Amino acid sequence: MPLDEIQPRALEALTALYEIKPSWEGAVILSLGLDTRGSALAIAGNIAGAVTLAVDNDSAHLRGVVRSGACDFVVNTFDEAVRAMKNEVRKRAPLSVALAMDTDRAIAEVLDRGLVPQLFACSIDDPSSREPAAYAASQLSLLGADLLSNSTAPILPSEFDRWLHVGQLADTLAERNGWCLSTMTFDTPAALRAFDYRASGLLDPEDHLRRRWLDAAPRVLQRQHPPRRSLWLTSSEKKELGLKS
Repeated sequence: MPLDEIQPRALEALTALYEIKPSWEGAVILSLGLDTRGSALAIAGNIAGAVTLAVDNDSAHLRGVVRSGACDFVVNTFDEAVRAMKNEVRKRAPLSVALAMDTDRAIAEVLDRGLVPQLFACSIDDPSSREPAAYAASQLSLLGADLLSNSTAPILPSEFDRWLHVGQLADTLAERNGWCLSTMTFDTPAALRAFDYRASGLLDPEDHLRRRWLDAAPRVLQRQHPPRRSLWLTSSEKKELGLKS
């Protein structure tokens, strides 16, 4: 798993979540896939305040989320996942759970048990998984779930237009604010902390998205080496921070 790609993808995913709605406390996100994009979405869900259940049966992906800290822990049964999630939803506290299970079986469990997430996301590019993802989307959307594509490949036929797309949502908000996504690498954790402090000082008090990101990123992304920070910045903010345009 390319750890250097997780942080910008996580910020992009958080931006997409924020564009859908600004508050995710007490909400459930069901996500298929834990490759780099799926892991980034799990991180974004945690920062947004949601409880995220991410399904993947790829051992390499599961090892990756443990190394990167993208999920709080890995479980092997749906019952274990639900037990962990219930308390945090009730407390409106964030949690990211990885469920090591085949996609088809997990979707069947979700539908049989009546789990209704506020958001159903798919980060899977494997063509064999698109059909079960499409079926889950058709069922969950009828129950009120928003649909978010975090995949590089189409999940459903083009005539099914209910899917929102991470990249498009993030680009829309960035364009509206004149932001460009920048990633900076630092020699030491202290230098990164100093940058976060300076960057936070430039932000408007009402800039909830970027403030939330800067507050949470040091905690959620502390395992990344070398230290780095991805951040949406305007050209004038780049100049104030001494960065090249």
